[in-house]
Amino acid sequence: MSSKVLRAFAVVAVAAAGVAFGVAPAAGGAANAAFAHAHNASTSTNWSGYALTGTFTAVTGHWTVPTVSGSGNHYSSQWVGIDGFANANLLQTGTAAYVENGRATYHAWWEILPAAETRLPLTIHGGDAMTATLTKSRTSTAWRITLTDDTTGEAFRGALDYAGPDASVEWIEETPTVNGAVGPPPRFTTFSFTGATANGANPGLTANDKITLVQNGVAYSTPSDPSGGNSFSVSYTGP
Repeated sequence: MSSKVLRAFAVVAVAAAGVAFGVAPAAGGAANAAFAHAHNASTSTNWSGYALTGTFTAVTGHWTVPTVSGSGNHYSSQWVGIDGFANANLLQTGTAAYVENGRATYHAWWEILPAAETRLPLTIHGGDAMTATLTKSRTSTAWRITLTDDTTGEAFRGALDYAGPDASVEWIEETPTVNGAVGPPPRFTTFSFTGATANGANPGLTANDKITLVQNGVAYSTPSDPSGGNSFSVSYTGP
């Protein structure tokens, strides 16, 4: 395991467009993760995983970065977030597993909608174990982001001001919007979100909270029923 890499930042106000701190924005196509309903809350054209509504000030998730494959260009990401399920706001951090020109690439990122993702200076590989935490200050709208690669020991820590309604919490596998379009995800190995917490406690996930990614009648990404109220797997179920 390599020595731990920490990047700490003072709180930075984030305008509607989303202001990056400390690192450069993503190169190439702009990616964002707005939730797209398809008929009802149990399916989406770009999200799969679990979401809860309520009032939330903290979320944690653990997952293994899936290995991706395919030809051409296909995009997927794995993340935890606050808001976005029932409103147009979203604070999130996680990993990306892309196929670009037939080659698998991986990176870490954070994002506040409506801005595109900002890449983080962590080296990510398929199969790496990750931990992400978003925690709101008790006295302000400041949020702290911590994203740790538990396999390599590298970590990112940052703080920013986010003034969304804090009305939902998510653990998601997604095919993000890139260059204004959402395409099918790459083929990815089955992986799990484990040890999820919301407001510091077991979120008590049920099968009714499940979201399946469906495009043109095809279920591309399907979560399992939850285990212990805080863990589930996600599988590629497309053609």
